Amino acid sequence: MTLLIVVMAAIAVAAGLWLTRPLWARATAATLRRKRANVIAYETRVAEIDADVAAGTLDAESAQQLRDEAGARLLDDAAAAAEAGESAPRRRGLALALVLLLGALAGLGYWLEGSWRTRALIELAQRDPQAAEQQMIDGMVGQLERRLKSAPDDAQGWAMLGRAYLVLQRYSDAAQAYSRANALSVAQPQAEWLIAAGAAQGMANPQRDLRPARPLFEQALTLDPGNVEALWYAGLAALQADDAAAAYAHWLKLRELSPPEDLAAILDQQLPALAAKTGQTLPPKPAAAPSGVQLTVHVRLADALRAQLKPGMTLMVFAKAENGPPMPLAVQRIASPQLPLSVTLDDSQAMMPAMKLSAFERWVVTARLTSGAGAQALSGDLEGSHPASRAEAGSPLELVIDRQVP
Repeated sequence: MTLLIVVMAAIAVAAGLWLTRPLWARATAATLRRKRANVIAYETRVAEIDADVAAGTLDAESAQQLRDEAGARLLDDAAAAAEAGESAPRRRGLALALVLLLGALAGLGYWLEGSWRTRALIELAQRDPQAAEQQMIDGMVGQLERRLKSAPDDAQGWAMLGRAYLVLQRYSDAAQAYSRANALSVAQPQAEWLIAAGAAQGMANPQRDLRPARPLFEQALTLDPGNVEALWYAGLAALQADDAAAAYAHWLKLRELSPPEDLAAILDQQLPALAAKTGQTLPPKPAAAPSGVQLTVHVRLADALRAQLKPGMTLMVFAKAENGPPMPLAVQRIASPQLPLSVTLDDSQAMMPAMKLSAFERWVVTARLTSGAGAQALSGDLEGSHPASRAEAGSPLELVIDRQVP
């Protein structure tokens, strides 16, 4: 690190010296040349005056007056040359000041954007990983916002910004960003962006009203009829609009796709009532596909945190790839749990076909007791984590909730 600082400083100084080299030039040679030229001009003028006097074309009084004027001009020129010579130190002082300013600006830029910021972020991550993650997200969101100001027609950029806003639970901003992305991709609409725009609109509404976003979900299903999220949101929007037939059709198809366990539990509760309301016979539930990987997690709460347990807390148990994308690969949500308990995570709980437990070799399993309804950790939540590998998939994993989110 010290060697890098020295090298960067040397480069900054060298660049400053090169850029200000005209200000370092010495004025001595130019000043002497000017003085000699002035003396020669004076002597030549005096010789001309003397020649005119000798030829009788100029009287002695006029000749003396002309000699005095030439002498006065010589003195004025000499004074100007002296001032030019005296200004050289000032120019060198200005050059030195510019070099120092350039070095200071380079150092400031390095401080603000370089390794000091990275080191500070690493130190923060060691103390508070969630705060470091939040700082990184905020920084990336700020960079993306600035980039989109100069490139407002970047549909992919607006979708990325909308996804970031959703992570930050800035739902109104997310809805606007996804709406911009969808407006820029009318020729080639993206089902995921349409779904995200509709979901963000609903979450931005205090009543979680999805009815205004219903056309977005239907358009997404036209593009991708088997999209799990689109079927879920389309059915929920239809249910809010008292369209039981549409809600039943969407959710019946969703059940056939083996959705995550929390959605499957809601479908098992709602579909019989919707079938009865629409006068239809609910077909038997399809057999669950065998899971490629299964993790059995035994969750308990550390004795030191029992006083922090609040009534009505929800237990979330989820697994993420140890070296992979930040989204969960499998999630279980249990309301008002009685700890200790055992939870099973498997491929049937994947939100996306390519993002499931069996696609990775190592995971980090986290159990969180939260008072919120979202996936983001809140201050005061209780959680614990444990790494796991494919070799441990056949044995129960002991996971202790042993820390409180600051």
